[in-house]
Formats: sequence, structure tokens, C-alpha cells
Amino acid sequence: MKKRLGPSDILFPVPAALVASGSPEKPNLLAVAWIGMMGSDPPIIAISLKKNRYSLEIIRKAKEFTVNIPTAKHFRETDYCGLVSGRKQDKFKNCGFTTVPSSFVKAPLVEQCPFNLECKVVQEIVLGDWVVIFGEILETHVDADKFCPETGKIDVSKIDPLVYCATIREYWNLGTRLGFGFNAGKELVRKLKEE
Repeated sequence: MKKRLGPSDILFPVPAALVASGSPEKPNLLAVAWIGMMGSDPPIIAISLKKNRYSLEIIRKAKEFTVNIPTAKHFRETDYCGLVSGRKQDKFKNCGFTTVPSSFVKAPLVEQCPFNLECKVVQEIVLGDWVVIFGEILETHVDADKFCPETGKIDVSKIDPLVYCATIREYWNLGTRLGFGFNAGKELVRKLKEE
């Protein structure tokens, strides 16, 4: 039997991302849980921010931002970046984070985050008290030591991305790989063809 909860914003896990805006001289940082990939060609990511966020003002003016995925060990700093406003706090300084110049946008990358995306704003949609910003990914940065030497692919276990279960308000890491996408279901495809 299932328990009905009614309309909700429950979906988990989601990446716990740090969105940077501004410039290397005056950077701003915001923790964002409402984030996800919207397309592949071109690569588009969406972030959803409350209308009153300081970061939204900066992003709207500059038409750019970066998405930085922290490691699980930075869950306290990530949470802090969602608790205080960049209007009054220097979140980079207070968290011990370092800015790194981006390749295509003025908004900085977070050096301590092993996975970073540079984005330019391509669209915005207002949904109630929230604004969804769609960003085209212009560049992807990954720490060089986060790749598997045998395959040359990103090793997610080395990145150890922080994830968030928003409605129950818990931070988690990913845990164990269970299988490979576009491969794990092939056994079921073969089985059904045989029937």
C-alpha cells in the first residue's frame, strides 16, 4: 500500500551545487538544490532561485554563472552558503574557498570543487516565487586526478559529489555503483525478446 502525500517538492537525491556569480574580484556563492540537466545538444542546465536572492540579481545582470559540485566533505560549507546572504557575507572567504578564473565567463570557479560548469543564461521562466534560469554550458572543468587511468573516464567515486534530499533536509554521498547506463537493462531486453 502507498501513502498519499499530495502535491510536493519531494525528489531525491539532487546535486548539492554551489552556483558562483559576480567576478573574481567580487565573487558571490549560493547553495542550490533545485538544479538539473535539461538537454544535451546544446548542453543546458537549469537552476531555480527564489525571486529575492542576491545571486539572482547578479546573474540577471551578468547573464552568466558557474555551477560547482562540492565533495561530500564540504557539506557544512555548502549548507552555510544557503543560510547566509552574499549581500552581507563573503562566502568564499568564510568557507575557505578559492576562486579560479573561468575560461569563457567572468563568474569564477570554486577551486575546492572537483567538477565545474561555465554557463551563459539563455532563458528564464518565472514560476510563482521562483525563477528558473536556463544556462548553456560553455565549458566543463574536472580535476585531472578524478579520472580512471584505465578508461580515461570521470571516476565519480573520486569526485565524491555531495547530494541533497531537500524535503527531508539531509546531505548524502552517492554510495556504490550498481551498473552502467544504457547497459544495465540489456539483460531484461534479451529476456523479453526470448519470450
